Amino acid sequence: MKRIAYLILAALLISSCDDFLGWEPLTEKTSANYPANEAEVNQVLAGIYTSLTNEQRLGDQCYFFFMEVASDEKLGGGGQNDVKALSAESFMYSDPEMLAPNWQTTYMGIHRANYALEKIPLLTEDILSTANKNQALGEAYFLRAFLYHRLATLYGRVPLKITTEVQDLGAAEPDQIFAQIASDLKAAIDLLPKTPYTSTKEGHATRWAAQAMMARAWLFYTGFYGKADLPLAEGGSVTKAQVVTWLEEVVDESGHRLVDDFHQLWPYTNSLTINDYDYMVDYSAASGKPLSSLIYASNEGARNPETIFALQFNVLAGWNIDRGYSNTVMLFSGLRGQQKSFPFAGGWGQGNSIPKHIWDEWEAGDARRTASIIDIQGELSKNNYQRGQWDFVLESNYWGKKYNGVISYTNEEKTKVSNDYGVVMYGNHDNDQLSHTDDQVYIRYADVLLMLAELTGEVSYINEVRARAGVDPIGAYSLEALQNERRFELAFEGLRYNDMRRWGAEYTKAALEKQNGSPVFNYGGAATFDVTKLNPKGYSARYDETKGFFPIPQLQIDLSKGLLQQVPGWTTADLFKGFAQ
Repeated sequence: MKRIAYLILAALLISSCDDFLGWEPLTEKTSANYPANEAEVNQVLAGIYTSLTNEQRLGDQCYFFFMEVASDEKLGGGGQNDVKALSAESFMYSDPEMLAPNWQTTYMGIHRANYALEKIPLLTEDILSTANKNQALGEAYFLRAFLYHRLATLYGRVPLKITTEVQDLGAAEPDQIFAQIASDLKAAIDLLPKTPYTSTKEGHATRWAAQAMMARAWLFYTGFYGKADLPLAEGGSVTKAQVVTWLEEVVDESGHRLVDDFHQLWPYTNSLTINDYDYMVDYSAASGKPLSSLIYASNEGARNPETIFALQFNVLAGWNIDRGYSNTVMLFSGLRGQQKSFPFAGGWGQGNSIPKHIWDEWEAGDARRTASIIDIQGELSKNNYQRGQWDFVLESNYWGKKYNGVISYTNEEKTKVSNDYGVVMYGNHDNDQLSHTDDQVYIRYADVLLMLAELTGEVSYINEVRARAGVDPIGAYSLEALQNERRFELAFEGLRYNDMRRWGAEYTKAALEKQNGSPVFNYGGAATFDVTKLNPKGYSARYDETKGFFPIPQLQIDLSKGLLQQVPGWTTADLFKGFAQ
């Protein structure tokens, strides 16, 4: 009988120190006797969640990074040798295994979810109460659906494995994959209680997250594949009316809400930094809102009412697999060359360079533009940030604020700074690669409102989001208005690429082509971005060839003994050849 040491190890790694010494020797556990009690059920669930941190720890090979760079929001950037960022930008191979960590860790999470769904139902009431069993199973169903949604939107056709049994599988059709996603989410909705979010475990999947995720899956599947409804694996389908009802329940019963000011969603408004950040001081004066009312909604462990589902991190990050316990997206997207420029941390300068047209097309008077984007010349030049350093390429004048690390002063004289404000606030490692522990938010309440607007045609949901941003209401719903609102409210949060694709190939290609002509710095020299310098075929031709999907790691195809085929449009001829001036 195979041992499941890797599963137990993952659970062990994210335990608290207080629990560690009290655990039984887990090396004696096997799939025949594990889990045997409620504490071990929690370990099994922890192992599934850990697959998300493991996937994210290699920032330029994770799902979020590819979704951002492949969209029209980011130019990739980095150094000339950061070929994964440049390849994601141009729809080219960096190497045949460029997404291997994503594939491996995502299927690891699915395997762990399968294990949970097989083993937890066997526990009797005296070991695990019905309520706790339903909670655990609901979370496992949600996570399996969440992980398969990632695979289905990144690769298209993938093996659909819903058992721990060893199987040789080829790729399932999208109809089958999305039917399983829908069935898993429906099971999660049925199992998880209608509990206000304040009474749920923070960081765990809830009924509200499952209902929001169902809407996201429904919109992508029906839009991208041109279908009327979302099928269920057991037969039947999920209709638009059902999805609307589920989203209305989130609005009416979850307790989630918009935070009062958009700036409160992002770490640069933390209490240690906000008073020294000139931009926020100026915003406070112009808006008449005191700085004390603009503090980060997640400050000092407070629970953000807008966050429906997020990947959370902790202070235990190290240099091995536990590096995933820090937010490495913030590291990869930080200012190039580890240049700190208050209040933003230095990093590796990848996947966060914003083309100029995004800035130019933003609605006048919308506070979300400067709340979301650093105008480097306007904000950072006075703080000694140097553009055009080293081998930096595709460096625009605009940089994302949402997932850039944030620093704070560490002395009263304000002459020293930490690598992240969390070093002072939470005791994080004071290390430029391990310090960042802010949540990676996957679903927030504003998204729910905008999905409701799209599904119902009700402009009131759009106007609720716009009111929070301080912009005037619009008079009537239109798809174009909805598209623009999602574009600006949810910018740089990993959602734009799938939104573009579900609104059609022509919309996607037009959006991608707008990146051409953007002014950039390459090796410190002014230049104009032209994607054909990376990919001679250009955006539109490559999108037509690939439909926006990315290649399955070649090793997985080799191991499948002919059962698994490469994603259409990806051949070894599409190898990135290097950066051309």
